[in-house]
This record gives sequence, structure tokens and C-alpha cells, in this order.
Amino acid sequence: MTKNVELTDLLVNYIRVDYEHQRVFVDYKLVDSAGKAWDKGEAIFWLNMPPEPSENDFQLPPGYVQTFIDLRNDADTALTNRFLV
Repeated sequence: MTKNVELTDLLVNYIRVDYEHQRVFVDYKLVDSAGKAWDKGEAIFWLNMPPEPSENDFQLPPGYVQTFIDLRNDADTALTNRFLV
């Protein structure tokens, strides 16, 4: 018996920024109209694409770079004030 499933949405579960390797991990799942997950994966957004990218590798839009730098700086400031001041 064949069953057709219509996937209607993609939900992002988390975003993890890896400053050391200049990339952002995005964990996602594909769901149907009832919210049932049918597939999931992890995409990697790179500041500089690897020489041989996979189907899960994407170029990080340049406009986001400053936002991620600002987030790192704000986190550094907050943690420094809490633990070192």
C-alpha cells in the first residue's frame, strides 16, 4: 500500500554558532499539516564555503556576519561582568 505524505512546514529546532570554524549549524525537521515530523537534518551555513561542499552546506548571507559578531561580543561582556568583575 502506498501512502502519500504532504510536508507542509520546516521547523528550526536550534541554531548553534561555531565561531572557531566560522560556521552556523541549523537543526531542522520537516513536518506535515498535523505537525508530525517525517524527516530531519542539520544544515551548515559557512562564512567561507568548504572546497567541496555537501548538499547540507550553504553560504552564510553576508548581512548576518555582523549580527553574529555582535552576539558574541554581547555574550562575552555579559559573562565577563558576571564572572570576572
